[in-house]
Amino acid sequence: MVNSPRVKLLNADYARRLIQSPGPRVVPVDATWYMPNSPKNAKTQFAQEDRIKNSTFFDLDSVCCRTSKYPHMLPPHRLFDKEVGKLGIKPDDLLLVYDRQGIFSAPRAAWTFALYGHHNVYLVDHYPQYKEKYPVETGPIRESSNEAKDESAYNGIDNTEFGKNYREQVIEFDELADLVVSRNLDEYYVFDARSADRFHGKAPEPRKGLSSGHIPGALNLPFTKVLNESGQYKTKEELTELFKNEFGLDWNQPLDRKGVIVMCGTGVTAVILRLAIEKVNSEVPIRVYDGA
Repeated sequence: MVNSPRVKLLNADYARRLIQSPGPRVVPVDATWYMPNSPKNAKTQFAQEDRIKNSTFFDLDSVCCRTSKYPHMLPPHRLFDKEVGKLGIKPDDLLLVYDRQGIFSAPRAAWTFALYGHHNVYLVDHYPQYKEKYPVETGPIRESSNEAKDESAYNGIDNTEFGKNYREQVIEFDELADLVVSRNLDEYYVFDARSADRFHGKAPEPRKGLSSGHIPGALNLPFTKVLNESGQYKTKEELTELFKNEFGLDWNQPLDRKGVIVMCGTGVTAVILRLAIEKVNSEVPIRVYDGA
């Protein structure tokens, strides 16, 4: 059983009710991120286009491990606290995490907040629907208009608790490589969220110098398969049927392996799969490969 904070999914209507509620301070978090081969710039869009009122921008490529040669790897514990503090976020804030693509990069950001011990993390499923139904801020953002940015310090969980969360929810390269080399990877269900062509080595990776293909024993589940035609998460019933039909897996039965590993290109869309599985059964132990 996983006892660390969990990401909660909510639709546009519930997100709106939370924003208008008199309870804890609600901070909308725009976590939009694009693939490196996209011409779009998420930070520029946040500053110049539309956003939920009083949003702050969470940059996956900035709040990361800066000594790693790989993109947006999870940051050291205290660096996360420091960077989140700069955004004006406080540990008791209720976070509404979203991205303008709908469900793409926001799951990774929301899970990151929960991993580092933030309670009350909600994923808006999804922003395009919210924007259709409710007013949003448009045009250039004014610093003074963002109530969340008060430059307060963020003091999250201690190192012991973070270490426990990390070991439960993350798998690093060395451990994964050992499982592959020792041929013990079948102790886990391993799901790769990339497209079928990338998984099978028929299409190039969007980052130069990386080979396509997959690790032996991995199962291909493109993240788009857990979303409906509108780009929102499928229902619990639809997801249950998907895993039964595609992999013969019934998440309502005891798991016959140690747990699940989810992976992708750089650890972003893998979390889409993580939250899909949690929607069906929140007790399944899932680890994200933060290297991919």
